[in-house]
Formats: sequence, C-alpha cells, structure tokens
Amino acid sequence: MRESPRPPGPEGPGGPRGFGARARIDAQMAASGEPQEIRERLKEVYHDLPEAMRRIADALMSDPLLGALWGIESMAERANVSIGTVVRFSKRLGYRGFSEFRDALRDACQIRSGGDPLEALEAPADPFWALGEVVRRDRENLSKLVQTLDHSTLDSATQLLTRARHRVLLGRGVSNLMCQVLAFNLTQAGLPCIAASPSDFSNQAANLGAGDLLVVVSCAPFSRETVDAAAFARRCGIPVLAFTDRHDSPLTPSATVAIVLPTEDFLFSFGLSAFSVVSHALAIAVAAKDTAGTSRRLKAADEVAQPLFVEHWLPMQPGAIRVERPAKPKAD
Repeated sequence: MRESPRPPGPEGPGGPRGFGARARIDAQMAASGEPQEIRERLKEVYHDLPEAMRRIADALMSDPLLGALWGIESMAERANVSIGTVVRFSKRLGYRGFSEFRDALRDACQIRSGGDPLEALEAPADPFWALGEVVRRDRENLSKLVQTLDHSTLDSATQLLTRARHRVLLGRGVSNLMCQVLAFNLTQAGLPCIAASPSDFSNQAANLGAGDLLVVVSCAPFSRETVDAAAFARRCGIPVLAFTDRHDSPLTPSATVAIVLPTEDFLFSFGLSAFSVVSHALAIAVAAKDTAGTSRRLKAADEVAQPLFVEHWLPMQPGAIRVERPAKPKAD
C-alpha cells in the first residue's frame, strides 16, 4: 500500500510534537483507559516517529479498539500505511512484533470496558445485550452533544446553508452516507444539495464558486481527499461547513463553521447518532424559516411519489385486499 503524507494539522505537519504531543497522548489515552505501559511508550517515542508511524499512533488514539479488533491489514489500511510500517511501529514501541502489540491492546481494551470486547463477537449472539450497549453509548453521545454544541454554532451553520446558492456535500466511506442523509433532509426542507460520490470529489469541488457552500464530513482517521477539498475551497474564498469528531481535526483550519460531534461507538469506527440528530435539527431550522413553502413542497413531493407506492402499502380497511385465485378448469 502506498503511503501518503498526513494532512497538516493545526499544530504543524503530522500533528503536534514534543511536550504538546505528550500532553495530547496522556489526555486521550487516559480517557480511553489505555494501560500506563502503552501510554508511556507512545509518549516517549511519538515526537521521534516518522510521519507514517505517527499516523498509526493517531489512529490508535482516536480509536483504542482499532488494534484489538482488527488485524494488521486493517490497521495498515486505517492509518494509510504499509503492513511493514505497522510491524516496525510495534517493534519501535518495544514489542517483538505486531501479535504481541495487539495482545497488549486487547488487554488495554479489557481494562477499559471491564471485559474483552471480542466476547461480543466470539460468544453466542445476544441481541438484547447488544441493543442495551448501543443505546447506552448513543445516549452518552447525545448527552455530550447537548452539553458541548452551542447555539451560535448551530445558528451559523443554518445561515451558511440558507444563504448558499449551491451546496455540495463531500465525505468518503460512511461519511458519504452521512452526507446523503443530510442532503435528503435539507432537500426536503427546501435546500437542494448534491452529495458527491468519492469518485467525483475533484469535479464537484472545482465547480464551486462565489456564493456556494462546501459541506465536508470526516472523522479520524481523516480522508485526505476531504481535507484537501476543504483546503481548496478555503483558498478560493468559498465557505466551508465541517462535521468532524475532534477540535484538532485537520478540517478545522479550513472550516468557516466546524461542528464537533461525539462519536464513541463500541465496535465500529464511529457512532452516527449525534450526526443524525444535528442533521435533522438543521433541516427543521431551515424549514421553519419558510413554513408555507415547506408545506407546499412536501405536498408536491407526495403527489409525485404517490404512483410509485405499491397498492397494498397504503392504509386500507380490513378485507380491502382480495386475492384473485385462478379459476379451476371446467371438467369436460
């Protein structure tokens, strides 16, 4: 896998160095429950690590379950480095290889969660346990969202959306799905949007002009294409609305308005509940500015869509659906 340089962060290329890096590692890994041994090793070597290895460290700090749940190929892909770099990174921290490093990470995750998260995958499936865990994490994310997202940020985001001539939304992977959800909600509210596919990033970004708005969505580890598109728009004087999961995200320097979302999840990359709620809230705020127009649009959309619904999907009285059975052939 070809390694590409990490986008410059707010504290310089590759992120902070020296004391700043150590303080950040301390805070993030202490919060995630990483054991003292791994935390201290990362603090000692971070500022001396090559660029590619720092990306692995950043990925691990943003998602402590990364090494515990995924194999070496997944870790390399997530940090955008080669498999050999992951092996060398493990040895740089003092482990004999990746397997030993992953075992240490699994122990770390066990300390954090009070049990091995892999048990959720290896033990017989318990959907009610999974449901409770997901609800708990989402409840925590939504609680943090209400506590940390201020009114002025939401108001500024609403103004950017309503004043823009065209709105282009960019995101890769699951972030692209989030863009599609936001585009759907805003279009219903009367603000047509384009949720660009990853293969069309450059064309959509290059076609932006004065009066347009670029909306970018990316969480750690961040998509280079998304970061570059935001930086390009900023250089061209085009407003940028960013959705991300960290205040020191590489999207932040390019953002006119940045909405930082809590995204903790149990197994996967990041939770979507906070984004879904904010997306819906923005659409409601936009629609409230023109209630009569929104009502007309929704009614027109229903009229257009009505013929597309299958007949038995519509509300019917009991016995309204009759099954026509083929007539039996008459006997000769």
